Amino acid sequence: MPKPSDMPQIDKFREASEELMINQTDAAFEAVVNKIAHAPKLTKQQIKELVRRKREEAKRG
Repeated sequence: MPKPSDMPQIDKFREASEELMINQTDAAFEAVVNKIAHAPKLTKQQIKELVRRKREEAKRG
């Protein structure tokens, strides 16, 4: 078995999901990985704003 650092990223995701006993079809798994892979990179300011909004929502809810 190859070392994790030598494995392609998709194989690392698959291995992690198997270890967590997540049973998904290949299509569902690929959709989740694709969503993660294509998520926009947030700036530090955007991250701060997101955290602030989540905290405000938690206080209200």
